Amino acid sequence: MALLIRNGRIFSNDAPGTEFDGGDILVVGDRIAAIGADLSAEAARHADIEVIDAGRSLVLPGFIDAHMHSNEGFEMGRYDNLPLEIWLSEVYPPFGAPTLSWREHYLRAMLVGIVSLRSGVTSLQDDVINMAFTPDAVDATATAYRDLGLKGWITASMWDEGFLDSLPPFTAGLVDADLRERLGRLTTPGRAEQIALFRELRRRWHDKDGMRIILGPCGPQRCSPELLEEVGELSRTLDLPIHCHVLETKTQAVTGETKYGMTLPAFLDKVGCMTHRLTMNHAIWLTDADMEMMGSAGASTTHNPLANLKLGSGVSPIRKLKQAGVNVALGCDGVASADSADIFQAIKVAAGLHKIGSHDFHTWVSAHEVYDMATRAAARSSLMQHEVGSLEAGKKADIILLDRYDWGFLPLHDIRNQIAFSVNSEAVKTVIADGRVVMADRKLTRVDEAALREEISETAERFRRDHCPAMSAGAATVRPALEAMHFKATAMSVPAGHLPLRFPPAVAKAAGYPVD
Repeated sequence: MALLIRNGRIFSNDAPGTEFDGGDILVVGDRIAAIGADLSAEAARHADIEVIDAGRSLVLPGFIDAHMHSNEGFEMGRYDNLPLEIWLSEVYPPFGAPTLSWREHYLRAMLVGIVSLRSGVTSLQDDVINMAFTPDAVDATATAYRDLGLKGWITASMWDEGFLDSLPPFTAGLVDADLRERLGRLTTPGRAEQIALFRELRRRWHDKDGMRIILGPCGPQRCSPELLEEVGELSRTLDLPIHCHVLETKTQAVTGETKYGMTLPAFLDKVGCMTHRLTMNHAIWLTDADMEMMGSAGASTTHNPLANLKLGSGVSPIRKLKQAGVNVALGCDGVASADSADIFQAIKVAAGLHKIGSHDFHTWVSAHEVYDMATRAAARSSLMQHEVGSLEAGKKADIILLDRYDWGFLPLHDIRNQIAFSVNSEAVKTVIADGRVVMADRKLTRVDEAALREEISETAERFRRDHCPAMSAGAATVRPALEAMHFKATAMSVPAGHLPLRFPPAVAKAAGYPVD
C-alpha cells in the first residue's frame, strides 16, 4: 500500500532543517519513500495509492513522549501538594495496592494512548510500573497501543530492594518496630524471576506490531547491585536502552550518599549501566561531576517539567546538561503526577520554565530546543534516532498534519515557537504511524472511541470507588515516617546553620530536630 501526502507545508526536522512549501511525501508500506516538490510521477507507479490533500496543513514528524507511566491512568487530578516520596506511597502504596484484571490494564493504557495520539504522539516510551510482576500489565498495554496504531516502547520494570532499603538508611529509625516488621514481610520476586519475566515479555512483543520491550530498573536505590549488573550486561548484549529514575528529589541524592557513599550516577557507573544506552529519568539533583560523567558516556535524560513542578521536585539543569553533552528528551511523565498525556502541555511548560532563575537570557532554553527534545532527542533516548524523529526517506512514516489555519498559526511566524506558545493539541488533525492513518480529522480510525470512552469511564469510576480508599489507607501507615524522612533529608542537603525550613512540630520531633 502507498500513500501520497500532497501539497503540504513540510517541516522535515532533519539536520539541515529542510522545508517544502507545497511539497509531497510518498509513503510506501511503513516507510517514507521520498520527499520533494512534486512526487506525482513517482506516486503514479502505485496502483493502490491513497492521496491526502495537505494544502491546508503543516506537515511534521510525529512527537515522541520519552517518559510515561500509563499504569497511573485512572488517577489524574487525585493528588496535590505532595512531594515525590509521599506521593509514591499513595500511588504505589505498601499496603492496599489494587489487583487489576487484564481488561482493566488494557483500558488504563487505552486512555493514555488515546490522549497521546490525539496530541500528535506517534511513539510512547511507557515505563509501566508492574506491581504484580505478571505479564498482564505489559501485555495489555502493548495490545492497547497495537489496537490504536501507536508505537509503544515499554519497559519491563524491575526492583528487588525492600521498601525501607530503598530510602535513606535513617528512615528505618523513624518507623516503629511493628511497622518495620510488616514492611519487612513485603517481598518481590527474585532477580532471576524478574529477568525471566523480561525475557518472556520480549519474546511476546519485541519488534512486533510497533512494540519494543526495554529494560526498566525502577531506580538505582531500589535495585540490588547484582540486578543492575545483570541489567547492564543485557543492555550491552542485546543493544537495548535502560530507562531508570535517578535523582528526581533531594531525598534520592541523600539516599545515594548515605546508602552507597557516592552519587547515584556514580553508582550506576560502578555497576556497568552508565553508557550511551542509559536514560536517566528526571536527573535534577546532579553534581557537576555527574553531568560530566553522563556526557562522556553519551547518556540521555528525560525532562519531565509537568511532574517535577507538581511534586515540587525541582528543575532539571537543562542548559548545563546539554553543555556537558547529555542528550535531553522530553516526557509528560505519569498521569498521576503530570495529570496529562498531552505532549503540548509538556512542550509549553518546558519552553517557559527555564526562562526564570537567571537573568542571562543567552542561557534560556528555547522553544526550538524543546521541540527537538520531543522529536529527535526523544528518539535518541530509546536508540531509535535512525528510525523516527524526522521526516526523511527511509525512516518510518510517522507523520502529523496540523491545521495551517488554526488561530494560533495566524500568521505563521515560526512553527516551533507557535507550537510551544500559541496553539494546543486541537491543531493536530491527522496522525499517521507506520504509514497508516490512525487519526483523520480528529477521529481515531482503528478503534471505536465513543464505545471505549463509555467503558473507560465506568471502569475508572469503579477504580476510584473500590480501590482508592484502600490505597490511601495503606499510604497512611507510612505517612508520618515519610514526612519526617522528607524534612530530615532536606535538612541534610543544605549547609549547617543555613536551614531554611520551619518543620511542623510533630515532624521536627520525629526527625530529631528541636521543637520551638
